[in-house]
Amino acid sequence: MSDEPVIGELVLDGWEGRTYQRVEVIGHTPKRLRIRAIERTRLAGRRRYLEPGQTALVPTRAVRLICST
Repeated sequence: MSDEPVIGELVLDGWEGRTYQRVEVIGHTPKRLRIRAIERTRLAGRRRYLEPGQTALVPTRAVRLICST
């Protein structure tokens, strides 16, 4: 993965079914990806949200890569 941001979708399974939320992948570790929220993004767990511009580490299997910018 290069230094340029990549657009992806954060995939979450819940009671209402599978949801996809657009995020920007800005870095990675061996087992996690560092994402930046483009819009208000729900994370796994109760009432965990990212506001636009905030970052978080998520498992690599939770993000589906779409394209590079």
